[in-house]
Amino acid sequence: MSSRLLRPSHLLLSSILTAVCGSDPTPGGLRMLLLQAVLLLLVLPSRGQDTPTKEPGVQLPLPKGVCTGWVAGIPGHPGHNGTPGRDGRDGTPGEKGEKGDAGLVGPKGDTGETGVTGVEGPRGFPGVQGRKGEPGESAYVYRSAFSVGLETQVTVPNVPIRFTKIFYNQQNHYDDTTGKFHCNIPGLYYFSYHITVYPKDMKVSLYKKDKAVLFTFDKYQDQDLDQASGSVLLHLEMGDQVWLQVYGEGENNGLYADNVNDSTFTGFLLYHDTN
Repeated sequence: MSSRLLRPSHLLLSSILTAVCGSDPTPGGLRMLLLQAVLLLLVLPSRGQDTPTKEPGVQLPLPKGVCTGWVAGIPGHPGHNGTPGRDGRDGTPGEKGEKGDAGLVGPKGDTGETGVTGVEGPRGFPGVQGRKGEPGESAYVYRSAFSVGLETQVTVPNVPIRFTKIFYNQQNHYDDTTGKFHCNIPGLYYFSYHITVYPKDMKVSLYKKDKAVLFTFDKYQDQDLDQASGSVLLHLEMGDQVWLQVYGEGENNGLYADNVNDSTFTGFLLYHDTN
């Protein structure tokens, strides 16, 4: 061998040849062993090719674990998967996506509480006049009224005064032959009288069913005409009678009437009883 450094693969080849020649010098055995040596050289790593030696002329030892006659084994099974690594950090938020489709309409909710009444708005314009309605059923109107006057001077006291001058008596509820009003419609009535007094004192009473309910007295003044009046509201039942008469003796019968002075008696129904 020369004095320059030998590579580990060359040293290994020399050792193999020495062993081969010493064991089987035949040409066939040499060829077989040479083939194995070439395969071994191809398999061995060449890490020491460029590694310089510390001292010139010193032979480097073979790599640890390398033995003569080494043959590559069958590849092993793949190893097991390692344990999962830790979760990485959250990424930055992505861009806002497009608006999705509208969802289905939900069920109707409960009615809320009534709100506060708002301020009254301005008055609107008048609407179009509607069509004329159909004639309704006519309601019965209850009527009872009279108005009468005195035609002659009264001379008889304590009897009904006969007012024979008729101003109104369409329902004939006043009887001019007796001087009494007869109630034909139960309800509330208004009665009034206006008396001309001459030439005596006057005292009259309004009667209802033989009982005086209103009195009027006037003291006559010499050589003058006086006026006296009275009015009252009375509730009457069917068949009740109302009239005027001089109260007391004949010295108080100063009722008077002529062509320019009247004494009148009036009454009418305000409203009838609903029952």
